[in-house]
Amino acid sequence: MKTALRSESASARAQDREDASPNLGACLRQLRFQRRMSIAEVSAATGIAKSTLSRVENDQLSLTYAKLLQLCKGLQIDIAELFSSGAPQVVVRPSARRTFTLPGQGRPVTVGLQAYNYVCTELAGKRMTPMLGIIQSRTLEETNGLLKHEGEEFTFVLEGRMALHTEFYEPLILDVGGSVYFDSTMGHAYVSIGSTPLKMLCVCTTPEPALPFPSDQATSQARAAAPVVLKEAAPARMPREQAGSKSEARAPHKNRRRR
Repeated sequence: MKTALRSESASARAQDREDASPNLGACLRQLRFQRRMSIAEVSAATGIAKSTLSRVENDQLSLTYAKLLQLCKGLQIDIAELFSSGAPQVVVRPSARRTFTLPGQGRPVTVGLQAYNYVCTELAGKRMTPMLGIIQSRTLEETNGLLKHEGEEFTFVLEGRMALHTEFYEPLILDVGGSVYFDSTMGHAYVSIGSTPLKMLCVCTTPEPALPFPSDQATSQARAAAPVVLKEAAPARMPREQAGSKSEARAPHKNRRRR
């Protein structure tokens, strides 16, 4: 009896955590409402089609990591702020930055046969985006094609067998425990070729323009590092009294020339 009650309470807590974590569509919709932006305005700022944004908000479509970066860069936010859904960000000194994700938690995003769970999303201004991926696509045609985005990428195989297709190399086969680090601007795609779905840990670096650090210290450093643009100074206007006296002082010279 006690065991049954414990399992029911555990499932209830898990359900509460799931309900408390809005999905990508809900986060985007709430962020748009907070900024009082229409879907057309978000589309103009990010370059993502209005129909795509509408389907995301209605949980009919998700976004790849490359599209998430494009969305965040256009809205001038980072992924943590997008997934926070208006919750206050954790802003601390760089020496004390820390966040964690408990088992079973995170921000799930599913694109076709690929499911990613973004972890440690509560900390704003991160230089890396960690995620856990479950890949069920068996061929390159079942993926979203060769994707590319800014930054670099590290992937570690946890379960199954992986084939990494890239733009300039032959497919790389990795078993459990294998890892790869590559330039994300090169087209790439993950395919599962084992008897079980591919499970992997993926960490992507995020370009700074899409990931501003929120601290005042970083802002002041950015301003200090900004190039100084020197402009040619406009001729200063003299007061009327000085101008008059100067013209009067020049008058005798003109009279001398006439003589």
